[in-house]
Amino acid sequence: MKTALVSVSDKTGLAEFINKLKTYEDLRLLATSSTAAYLAEHNLDVISVESVTAFPEILGGRVKTLHPKVFAGILARPSKDDRDCLAEHSIDEIDFVIVSLYPFEKKLAQGLSEPEMVEQIDIGGVSLLRAAAKNFERVTVVSEPSQYKSILENLEKSGGKTDRAMRMKLAVDAFKRTASYDASINAYLEKQFCQSESAKACDAKADAAAEDAPLGNLPSSYKLDLVEYQKLRYGENPHQAASWFHPTTQPGAASVEKFPPFAQLNGKELSANNIVDIYSLLKILRDIGAPGVCIIKHNNPCGVAVGKDLHDAYDKAYATDPLSAFGGIYGFTGEVDEAMAKKINVGFVEVVAAPSFSAAALTELRTKKNLRILQLQDYILKPAPEARLRLKDLELMGVILEQDMEASKDAAQFEVVTGKLDKAALADVSFTWNVCRHLTSNAIFVAKDGLGLGFGIGQTSRVASTKIAIAQAGAHAKGAVLASDAFFPNIDNIEEAAKAGIGIIVQPGGSIKDKDVIAACEKHNITMLFTGQRCFKH
Repeated sequence: MKTALVSVSDKTGLAEFINKLKTYEDLRLLATSSTAAYLAEHNLDVISVESVTAFPEILGGRVKTLHPKVFAGILARPSKDDRDCLAEHSIDEIDFVIVSLYPFEKKLAQGLSEPEMVEQIDIGGVSLLRAAAKNFERVTVVSEPSQYKSILENLEKSGGKTDRAMRMKLAVDAFKRTASYDASINAYLEKQFCQSESAKACDAKADAAAEDAPLGNLPSSYKLDLVEYQKLRYGENPHQAASWFHPTTQPGAASVEKFPPFAQLNGKELSANNIVDIYSLLKILRDIGAPGVCIIKHNNPCGVAVGKDLHDAYDKAYATDPLSAFGGIYGFTGEVDEAMAKKINVGFVEVVAAPSFSAAALTELRTKKNLRILQLQDYILKPAPEARLRLKDLELMGVILEQDMEASKDAAQFEVVTGKLDKAALADVSFTWNVCRHLTSNAIFVAKDGLGLGFGIGQTSRVASTKIAIAQAGAHAKGAVLASDAFFPNIDNIEEAAKAGIGIIVQPGGSIKDKDVIAACEKHNITMLFTGQRCFKH
């Protein structure tokens, strides 16, 4: 007779799995209290763990399975010495270990208190999984309900016994699960520690280290645990497989936020390209302020504006390039009402994202059954509370870990290097710069009165980007603000701006020809500001 130890928090499909398992094996069931009660309710004969150990569950359930009679039964090898040892101490071998851990990650998303979260840290379950996985030569370890189907298929294929390859694969999965689980706990406790009074000494040490690293104190090692959230129909192109993962810890911050950052209220499932575009949309919406609207195509905006209200902002953003707006991703910083929904429904739109929608707006938008409607979570349009790190996967060239760009900047922080800046123009300068820094390099962006007029995006020549942005802006470029994501290496960009009547230029500065560029602006009566920060995006 085989023995299975069962201790699960997620009981999905458990009774059905055990019943099918018993058709292949004469199976004795051992279980912890709540699991034993569940199995008994489903008419399965079960023995409590404490009746085997002759020791009760104690400390309010904190200690249930941590006993030699349990772990020796799991860890015993199929050798004469080990079996003689088991016989001497009246211990039975355990052949199946079926465990699902306390749902620490799910509870974390519920915003529980620290004492409540500590009680969600599974000790015995992790120990059981590790012990069973270590002894995969003999023991079958089950760490997720999603494995039930493949185990039963393997039993059918292998004549009623799991084969070695299956047991080894399950062991790998178990160690992955415990590693992921521990990473989530580590991240949570690290965040709690960093927010506590006891972290002051640690912070002082980190500050001292940062002084020796002027660009920031990046970690010498970095672990990122990813969990699949959703399989996608395909990737960037139809021939590429893809899945959408979320990190149990956010890069650069020991925190776990609710995922995804929106609820989908209508439409087809999101594609990989939708997800990437939504990310770009949210970054821009966060920076431009309210009331604001942005329309994204191919990871870049084709329309962006702020206005006196959301309707004003939408009308301006859409009018920038109605042709490119076809099939776009539309984002709003405020509630979409019925009148706005009617405007949106005039054309073809892939995604509409906003913090809220009126009931009438939802009714109107849902007349387009494939339109993806996303209601954004509150936190996503707020400045990130902590610095983020981001990864660039270069395949065989390794991975680059870098700081994310800092939060949006106010033009009042910029240096006026030529001309005079009217205070009334500060808002336009801030808007223009904070959109430009999200465009694909080389990037030039022209705007006026809170409206994006021209987008020069992704050109290998900066002057080419300048010409494209100015051409799109047309006659509206006169008196507008022009932003560049990097310094001007020559005066040719200034000459193009002057021809169009650009009134203000904002750029990082730092070129060896800054003096020539400043002189050219003075010649053409163009006010120029240096931000002191380049913002390439590739």
